[in-house]
Amino acid sequence: MNAPTISALRTLLVLIGAGGLVAQIVVIPLVAREMAAQYPEVAGLQVPYTVAAISVIACLQVALAAIWMLLSMVARAEIFRDAALRWVEVIIGAAAVATLMAVGTGFHLVFIASTGGPAAFLGLCAALVTGPAFVLLMVVMRRLLIEATVLRSEMAEVV
Repeated sequence: MNAPTISALRTLLVLIGAGGLVAQIVVIPLVAREMAAQYPEVAGLQVPYTVAAISVIACLQVALAAIWMLLSMVARAEIFRDAALRWVEVIIGAAAVATLMAVGTGFHLVFIASTGGPAAFLGLCAALVTGPAFVLLMVVMRRLLIEATVLRSEMAEVV
């Protein structure tokens, strides 16, 4: 992969991470405060839902850091090493935790608190589909990386 592509990806990772940080520090607490004021019957959920939302974004930021590390390995032509697998596993773990938290929060909002309405139900459905799909995609990508690493090792022995 060429340097401009890696630089562009790193720039985007920084922007996404910064946007997540702004959401964690400013947007989520502000929206939670406004929702608690607007709907006092669920004001008790303000703190746990805020923590859950901030935690989901933190999981995504962990995945961004792992992607950064993988990009560094690509830049050094070291991606077909066992060390790369650890970073892919970090992405898988972060995505799985974020999915569980999003689904758990959505389930609580829709079925236990009974306050979410159709939008929350659609969000829950989206989390139930997209989260596991992404995790499974990363599991497949991990397997492809393992196979490519083995093939590269075998080719190195032949040459």
